[in-house]
Amino acid sequence: MKKTVFTIALPFLTIAMAAPVGADAIADFYKDKTVTAISGGGAGGGFSFVARVLGRHMAGNIPGKPTWVVKAMPGAGGARSIKYIVNAAAQDGTTIGAVLPPSILSPLLRKKVGYRSETLQWIGSVTAQASVLVAWKTSPGKTLEKIKKTEVTTGTSSKLSSGYLFPAWMNATVGTKFKVIPGYRGADRQNAAMETGEVNGRSSFYNSFKTTKPHWLKEKTIIPLVYMGPRTADLKGVPYMMDMMKTKEQIEIGNFLQTGSKVGNGFFVSGAVPKARVMALRAAFNKTVASKAFLAEAKKRNMVVAPVKGEALDAIVAKAMKTSPATVNRFKKLVKIDKLKPRKRKKKN
Repeated sequence: MKKTVFTIALPFLTIAMAAPVGADAIADFYKDKTVTAISGGGAGGGFSFVARVLGRHMAGNIPGKPTWVVKAMPGAGGARSIKYIVNAAAQDGTTIGAVLPPSILSPLLRKKVGYRSETLQWIGSVTAQASVLVAWKTSPGKTLEKIKKTEVTTGTSSKLSSGYLFPAWMNATVGTKFKVIPGYRGADRQNAAMETGEVNGRSSFYNSFKTTKPHWLKEKTIIPLVYMGPRTADLKGVPYMMDMMKTKEQIEIGNFLQTGSKVGNGFFVSGAVPKARVMALRAAFNKTVASKAFLAEAKKRNMVVAPVKGEALDAIVAKAMKTSPATVNRFKKLVKIDKLKPRKRKKKN
């Protein structure tokens, strides 16, 4: 009987002894290192903002307590930052992506973007969030009905961004007359273009406006026109995109388009990062977003916190990447990016 008890207990003893060794290995790796969170948006945008707030609390929860810095890398609707993280940055868990959500769909919308979204390993999301199309206070159109009759310009970074896809989808489905002007890389430039009258509006995430430009919302400097993603109490009375989708095709494409909103303020690492470090980062993220100190600062800074775990984000992205080619091609045709070609690199002298 003693032999039987000893044989059964031994595996549990082995596991108990091994766990601290694994934890120590993670701590030894991260000690004295710097974790760089790369935001796909501008330095003054909501995604960089959330990455900085999260990092102030999460760094201390990562074994080894590394330093946390945030670097903005806008461009191509966020695709530029993911391409860098996957192909050029360190693949060891010291580079984390603060994703600009539309970039998740980029591999389906353009060939050879340099990464596959289904290979990314998700750490977690601070919150899913609504994407909202807004008009500046001087816009010639301040309602969708008016914009069906009057052209309104909006600024965005590229045709792969939600700043292009959202208004282009509204044009295709409800008959609005948004004219989207690409080339404004990052939230700062797009906001400045609205302020100076270069464009009449833009698309962004509601939480980004709420955290970085709350006075614009309070003083009605910007007017929400339509939104998509999770239904949001703050946007009660604003037209909801999915309520306007009438056909089976429109509903299917609308759900596909909302993938980024479901991910929201999501953080990921490259698929090459060792799984043990991914799990350690997930544990640190989950501990952080539940901590009193983080929640107190989030409340102070108007941040919405409704966490989504990394495993759930893995499933959301995997489902989106399995969207049928026929549906994707139909969407590309409707928003007029069906002939979008890969960017040509400029030759260096």
